Amino acid sequence: MNRKKLFFYFLNSFLGLILVGSFRAGLFSGIEQFFEDILFSKKEINKDIVIIGIDNESIQKIGQWPWPRAVFAKALSNLEQYKPKSVGLDVIFPEASRIGEADDWALVRAMEGLKYPLVMPVEFTSVNIDGLHAFVERGAPLVKNLKIITDVSLTAPAHVNLILDRDGVVRRVPLWIEIADSSVINKALGLKTVESAGLRHRNSYPKESIERIVFAGPPGSFPMVPFWKVYEGNIDLPLLNKIIFIGSTAADLHDEKPTPFSRGTAMSGVEIQAEIANMILQDYKLAPISEGWLEFWIFFATLLPALLFSFSERPWKALGVNVVLGIFYNVAIIYLFGEGQVANIVHINLAWISGSLVSFAYHYFTVEKEKNHLRNLFSKYVSRDILEEMLRDPSKIKLGGDEKETTVFFSDVRGFTNLSEGLTPGQLVHFLNKYLTVMTDIALKKRGVVDKYIGDAIMAFWGAPLTNKMHAVDAVLTSLEMVTALKKFNEKSVSEGDPAIDIGIGLNSGKVIAGNMGSEQQFDYTVMGDTVNLASRLEGQTKTYGVHIIISQHTFDHLPAELIEKEKILIRELDRVKVKGKKLPVTIFEVVEREKEEAVKGILSDFEKARRFYYNGDWQEVKKITEDILKKLNDGPTRLLNERALYFIEHPPATWEGVYEFKTK
Repeated sequence: MNRKKLFFYFLNSFLGLILVGSFRAGLFSGIEQFFEDILFSKKEINKDIVIIGIDNESIQKIGQWPWPRAVFAKALSNLEQYKPKSVGLDVIFPEASRIGEADDWALVRAMEGLKYPLVMPVEFTSVNIDGLHAFVERGAPLVKNLKIITDVSLTAPAHVNLILDRDGVVRRVPLWIEIADSSVINKALGLKTVESAGLRHRNSYPKESIERIVFAGPPGSFPMVPFWKVYEGNIDLPLLNKIIFIGSTAADLHDEKPTPFSRGTAMSGVEIQAEIANMILQDYKLAPISEGWLEFWIFFATLLPALLFSFSERPWKALGVNVVLGIFYNVAIIYLFGEGQVANIVHINLAWISGSLVSFAYHYFTVEKEKNHLRNLFSKYVSRDILEEMLRDPSKIKLGGDEKETTVFFSDVRGFTNLSEGLTPGQLVHFLNKYLTVMTDIALKKRGVVDKYIGDAIMAFWGAPLTNKMHAVDAVLTSLEMVTALKKFNEKSVSEGDPAIDIGIGLNSGKVIAGNMGSEQQFDYTVMGDTVNLASRLEGQTKTYGVHIIISQHTFDHLPAELIEKEKILIRELDRVKVKGKKLPVTIFEVVEREKEEAVKGILSDFEKARRFYYNGDWQEVKKITEDILKKLNDGPTRLLNERALYFIEHPPATWEGVYEFKTK
């Protein structure tokens, strides 16, 4: 793995650690609460819960608040006919009645005669929060009922304390508050009322007392009966065998708090207690997922974009995949929330968004910059397919010099001097541009790299900068297609008044040094070595043999026999030679052009006999066979063998090893 990728992974990992640390520190908790509030959806409400509301209509009918205690005494007594399972009263009577002691005793006597559980409230003025544990000091101040009312209660009092977050929204409740240095605990009104009803409920609350309230709906979701109807003894009320909460719902009494469901409408305190009871009875729960798993999720969501950008061919594709992953993360968050598990929306989204942006920016300003450099460097002389493959993984290219196994190609126009004399400079340039365009397109289509143009000559190669095991095959097929295309080119040229031309092609395969060659100011990607030089020499000898394509033994050895058969390529051995500047002999072959394949096949057997006699120095047999062949076909290689046989008959060589040495290029 290169240093750039390591730094890339380190960058995203470091960002992930920052976000994990931010989560641990509780940053963005306000924004997190806002988004979690949006996820709340309506849930089923237990049919046993009903609220008796002290609403504006009841105040108008019964009279100014606070009401006499006798009003509550009568209403509580009237509830007997409905046989409630339990009643939670969210009204505190902390002081003596303003109309006299008899009024207080009216409530006490009514409470003494009740046959159903009545839960009375208290409220601590200050509650200590330690993590998820709520407690108060012994003797902590609280708002509670008159002693005579408390003494007659059949159940222990329950607190009505709620926890307001910094934005003033109620999201949590201490299900119980512990009295420090004692075994006394004070349960929430909603919990205590359910327990007093004797109903089974989940016992899976954690040791810690503070719990998220799972709100089942917006304000007004619970069945509500006006207090005045109970006071007047209306027998048609839907209160039979219910869990009943009595409390203020009138806005003027200011017992309302915003909740996640509020949407601008606060919820009365008594309905919040009903929500707590419903949560318990319905077994609803809302708790954060394991911190360890959440931290892993945040870190993973930050690091994953780096991995995707590293292995993706295009940055926009990787970015699109990350957007899809982001959608998946949020779908998972919503699903988990519905299942009672809270994932941190803000940090998970920050993770994949920031990870994607950092990865995209890094990729764009580093990898894309490198790709643009390669595109500018290679786009002029490599095929689009090779260029795209190089850009997919620039690390495959070792610029500056690398040993490669290649096939090198040289082609040249025959009689270029005569051609140039017959055309004006402008006409010559136009003509050559047309010719070079046709030939270049063929080379690029066959995955070749066009190295340079030397006047009318073309140098190209296969196997660099990207490794290509079929480099010799591609080069041979390119050469055959060029010769075929030349005929059509000549036909068109002649029709336009331009001359017809002929070309020769030389191919050689072997190891070269491929890389950027030149000065610091100007350089080109090219190949160098003996392989290149021999290819150039072979191209020059196509004139000598009267053929279009000559390949070396090295190239022939790289051509699989099954592929030669599949492509119907006809190859014949021509000679064993030493080219100028080379000491070692090399066997050369002709790749027969498509139009002459049938004719050459007709003489091939006789030609090979003549060549064997030629290698053995039997000049008379060579003369005899070649003369017979030339009567059938004007074949360049046969004519050359015949000429050499005639020469050696007159001028026998001092030594002969079957190798002809050229004195010219």
